[in-house]
Amino acid sequence: MPSIVALIYSSEFEERNYGALCKNRPDYMLPFGGRYRLIDFSLSNISNHDISRVVLYADRMLRSTLDHIGNGKSWELNRRNGGLLINSPSYNSKGNLSEIETYYDTIRYFEDHPSDYIYIKNPMYINKVDITDAKETMESNDLDCLIFSTKTEDRDGYYLNRRIISSDENGKPCSVGLNLGLSNEIDLFLGSIMIKRDMFLRILRTAMEKNSQMSLLNAIFSFAGDMNIDFYRHNKEFEIISDINSFFEANMKLLKKDDFNQLFYEDGLVYTKSKDEPSTSYTKESNVKNSLIANGSIIRGEVENSIIFRGVSIGKGAVVKNSIVFQDTVISDGAILNYAITDKRTFIDKDTRLFGNRSHPFVTSKNEKLEKGI
Repeated sequence: MPSIVALIYSSEFEERNYGALCKNRPDYMLPFGGRYRLIDFSLSNISNHDISRVVLYADRMLRSTLDHIGNGKSWELNRRNGGLLINSPSYNSKGNLSEIETYYDTIRYFEDHPSDYIYIKNPMYINKVDITDAKETMESNDLDCLIFSTKTEDRDGYYLNRRIISSDENGKPCSVGLNLGLSNEIDLFLGSIMIKRDMFLRILRTAMEKNSQMSLLNAIFSFAGDMNIDFYRHNKEFEIISDINSFFEANMKLLKKDDFNQLFYEDGLVYTKSKDEPSTSYTKESNVKNSLIANGSIIRGEVENSIIFRGVSIGKGAVVKNSIVFQDTVISDGAILNYAITDKRTFIDKDTRLFGNRSHPFVTSKNEKLEKGI
């Protein structure tokens, strides 16, 4: 789809919300579902709709991004013409990340690579958007901009403080705010915008000239020019990941077969960097229930309601329940984990106990060594 340029930018990242998990990686590089990274969903969705020009605004911690994504080959974005461009984000005069300045600093790219539309995607909103249908909607209705959202009730407050879109008397988007739980039904923003390229450039230049906005969504609604703007409502499975708790819950949902199949197999496959690993080995003493276990692991103990990544070793008599175990973690004999997230290459000594709860899982750091008595 050469008429669209896709931009991927995690514009709402707060490192402190993820504790130790984001000390060495950006949020969009968090491991997910046993063998994937969160960024895989955005790259796959874009690739499945044949968009060949993609700009990823990476975090300052680039190593994990470059190691996993490289030149984009796993998503067929390693092309001579177009393909994947990885660029750094920009900071304003106060040292804060600025979405507007980030896009404006690459304005030459948009000028040198003409397109009809710009599709902006926040990778922390996990969903599969029908980008082709959205483009056709814009063309058939001569729209300048589409705001992707979903109509939902939030009686339990799960989406408190998430961005919501208000409507005018004609049912058109008119402003962005935060969900404070005051309305029975909300239009929840789903992290995606499609906008005409020429309008996108006008908004960037206006926002920079007035130095009035940091986010593109706010700049769109404050733009003084005439815009034909509408909703594009998404009615399928989605997840919004903004902290450790939402990350944990999104992973746990994958243990339900229907949720797993809908997220990974319906409306296009999810691709990731391939790694050649042997099949996981299960000893006679092992006991596994309702878990996702990737290749290359050795299971000698008990695993229940958990997600186990590649290369994990679980010792004899060890018990892992309601936990997420990242790549190359070693869980020694007799250790017990319940409601825990272990980062890569964590070593857990014999008979060590790690306990958290569903809203506050116990989290280890990358390469951390934990001994009995913790």
